[in-house]
This record gives sequence, structure tokens and C-alpha cells, in this order.
Amino acid sequence: MDTIDYSNLNRQFLFREKDVGKPKSEVAAEFINRRVPGVNVRAHHGKIQDKPDEFYQQFHVVVAGLDSIPARRWINETLCALAQKITVVDEKTGEEREEWDLESIIPLIDGGTEGLMGQTRVIFPHLTPCFECLLHLFPPDPLNFQECTLVSTPRQPQHCISWALRFAWEDDPVRKGTKVDGDNPEHIKWIFEKALQRAKDCNISGVDYKLTQGVVKRIIPAIASTNAIIAAGCANEAWKIATNASRHLQNWVMVSGGVGVYTSTTKYEKTEDCLICSLTGCTISVNPDMTLQEFIQFLINDTATFLYVTQPSIMSVDPQTGEKKFLHMTGFMAKRTAVNLPKKMSELVKEGTTLSITNKSVTTGENQISRERNYLVGIKWKQSN
Repeated sequence: MDTIDYSNLNRQFLFREKDVGKPKSEVAAEFINRRVPGVNVRAHHGKIQDKPDEFYQQFHVVVAGLDSIPARRWINETLCALAQKITVVDEKTGEEREEWDLESIIPLIDGGTEGLMGQTRVIFPHLTPCFECLLHLFPPDPLNFQECTLVSTPRQPQHCISWALRFAWEDDPVRKGTKVDGDNPEHIKWIFEKALQRAKDCNISGVDYKLTQGVVKRIIPAIASTNAIIAAGCANEAWKIATNASRHLQNWVMVSGGVGVYTSTTKYEKTEDCLICSLTGCTISVNPDMTLQEFIQFLINDTATFLYVTQPSIMSVDPQTGEKKFLHMTGFMAKRTAVNLPKKMSELVKEGTTLSITNKSVTTGENQISRERNYLVGIKWKQSN
């Protein structure tokens, strides 16, 4: 959905001043098609969630330069969900086992930069660590401040700007209820002036217009040379996978230009209980006295683990007998399982039970797209203190 802003002009090589306000994808495609004979780049301007699964299934490799963690988690989960299992028979023992169908696996190349640092990783869904497996590598959001800090004890210029954005804006009778537009100079100016006054009152220096823009739009510092290195790394990995001309990256490379130029590769291992890419899913600790209704709300609220779970249907699989039972269903079938909602989890399942959680979502964009995602979750009782 990105459009070209003036701040984009000095950190890349595709856009010019005449392109400000135009969709990035369209201008980039036009530039490449004009610059490289024989290449046919097709632009798509919109949200990645608004494309059906069939759109992604047509590609042999996906290169992602997304600028947010949720978006990268979404594309990772989508490509993992598109992979199919097949049953194979061991030639020696005659035993059947499930394996991932290599024909259905779409490699993901993920690249990102921040200032003088950058990284490229190559992900083969279910075969190598997925994006979710290595989510712990990302530091906490530097702009996610505690409310008490903003209101009572601001210490940084960013605190003052966040206070103006989150509290002063909503307290203003004229602006209350109006969504802040980071591309509106009048909105940025108002927040800047409020933040500047707040900073003066609290003896804090460093609030300026550019920093205000960065906090409001959550702009990550970008440097053209770092972008070029990571883009080259992504392109090189895509070429290697597409042509099989050389072994692809195993599986993560980091570039640091803060003090000299340093680069290193790391071969990370899969997280055995990754919710997204493991065969067995993950295990979570649950209070046995929690009701099923509370458990459903817990799944919806726990965005760190279940980012896109909004309307889950839940089926239990008994660890001893393998018996399957619907605990909760959505839609027109919801009435059949409504009686379970006030029951405690300990009444419905045993410790060690595997829950099969199915989430159906509908995207309302140009086309209405229905998606179904499945997760396996093992239940472990939380010990009371």
C-alpha cells in the first residue's frame, strides 16, 4: 500500500521527485521494465492480505522487503500453510510416514535494514527455521512505551511525542475521534508543538519536527548503501534458488556497518514446538480452572503467539485414545457447542491433549477472500502457586 514520500528519495535509486505520491510498486516496476530489456515486472498496489492463496501459489520463490513484523509473520504463515503433506512408504520396512511435498514448498527470502545494519534470511517452509521460529531475535518495539512513563515520568524526547500523539490529541475537543494522518503536515505540526511544550515543561531536549515525523509514522532510519547490500543479497539468493547454480544461504546473514564493515552468516535451527512450521505444533500452559470462553479469549488476546486467531473453532484429540471431539464451533454450528463455553478446561480435556484450532477469516478488499488456517496446540496445566 506504500506511496512515495519525500523522505524516500535519498535512500534508494528508483524514485525521483516527480514520483512523490505515486504507488512505490508501480513506479519501481516501470523503472525496471524501462531499464532492463526483456524483463517484465508487474506491479500490484494493495495489501498482501487482500490476495488469495492462489496468488502466492503461482510463484517459485517469494522475496519480501516488508517493513513491519506483523506483515512478515503473515507472509511466513501463509507460505507455510500452502505446503502440503504426502504419505511415503519406506522401501526397507514398508512403514508409511508423512513428509512435506517439496513441490508445494515456496521458498521465502526475507530482507530488512535499520540504519547501518541489515539482514537476509532464506526460509524453506517446514524444512528450515521459519520467521516465527526466530521471532525472538527481534528487540522489543522501541516506541512501545508504558502509559505511566508517558504520563508521569517522561525521560526522552520520544516520550513527549508519544504523549502528544496518544493523549493530547484525544484530549483536544476539536481533534478527538479524528485519526492521525502521518502524511498530513498540519497533523505533524500540531503534535510537534504539543510535544515541544511538554518537553520544555519536563526539561527534556531533542524534540524536533523530523523526530516527530519518525515517531508518528514509526519511520526506521534507512541508508541507501545498507539497502543496496541487502537488496543485492536477496537478489543473489533468489537467483541461486531459481537456477540451482549455487548452494543457497544456510540460512541467515547479518551486515553491520556501524564500526567498519562486518558481515557473518549463522545457521539457525528450527524451533521444535513452533506453532507455524512444526508437525506437532506448540505446547501452552493453561489454568485448568479457566472456562472454555476464557480460553478462547486468551487465544484471541495472545497476539505474540496467535497473531491472526480471531474466530477459532476448537477440536480436542485425546492423548490415549485418539478420540476427536469438537469443543467449540463458529458460524451456524456455534449453537451445538455453546453448552461448553462456561465449563472449565479441566472438565473438557486432559493434560497432554492436543487441540486442533481452526481459524476462518474473511478479507474484505477488492474481492472477498476466505482463508482457513490450522494450528496444533498441546495443553499443559499451569501450576498454581
